[in-house]
Amino acid sequence: MSQLSMFDAPDMAITPSVPVSDLTAARALPAVVSVPARKVRGQTRQAFIDEFCQTATYLRRSEVFRDFVTLAASELDLVRIHTPESRARCSQIIARYKASDIDRMHTLFSLMVAALSEAHQDFLGSVYMELELGADEMGQYFTPHSVSSLLAQLAAGDLLAQLKSCPFISLQEPTSGAGGMVIAFAEIMLQAGLNPATQLLVTTIDIDPLAADMTFVQLSLLGIPATVNTGNTLTLQMNLTRHTPVWFFNDWQERIRSHERIQAMRAFMSRLC
Repeated sequence: MSQLSMFDAPDMAITPSVPVSDLTAARALPAVVSVPARKVRGQTRQAFIDEFCQTATYLRRSEVFRDFVTLAASELDLVRIHTPESRARCSQIIARYKASDIDRMHTLFSLMVAALSEAHQDFLGSVYMELELGADEMGQYFTPHSVSSLLAQLAAGDLLAQLKSCPFISLQEPTSGAGGMVIAFAEIMLQAGLNPATQLLVTTIDIDPLAADMTFVQLSLLGIPATVNTGNTLTLQMNLTRHTPVWFFNDWQERIRSHERIQAMRAFMSRLC
């Protein structure tokens, strides 16, 4: 575990938003926290904002937000969490903060997990917009959840139709932002009685490292299997590729290979007929 150790947050009852095949491994990932639904909805968000506004007041808000998201993404990257590069990056960030502010980041992480447990939502993107951090980050803006939900509903018919010929839905998001569209579609799947952890395979790209980190953090905590790329959609040059934890837990690499083998066999048999 890296130096921030966000998973050392206070013990909370973990109830996965979607089942994962490896519950032992899933316990390392605070995917969802049990909370009274209506009673605290909105309160958790406000608590996050209040805590964030008191964290490292000696630094710009956009810097603190970026550092928080970077540290959270590093904690959730199962492939790189123990690498020297990841540890060095985390140490460099942590060195800028007082110990009390690192404690506040632990609290922020717990509140973010709780907020995502209350509802499938683009929590980080909406907080970013509410705090008007876009003005400091070269005009980065994120689509409101209501708009993402509408767009997801419009695309849902064609996407869900993939299940007629494939055991899972493939969803590509070439400009992911904070992952709002993916989150909105996963919510539609849940409402339809489907399981995104086993029936949705996501690939996202965003050129902005902050946006890609936000996507990675939120899809990881929501238990959505995804390949999250930081890079240029037009040139297809990728600087960083990560898989969310549930991608590993549910052995998506083997599932993809198995599906490709079946498709190849079907194509071969069709040529013989």
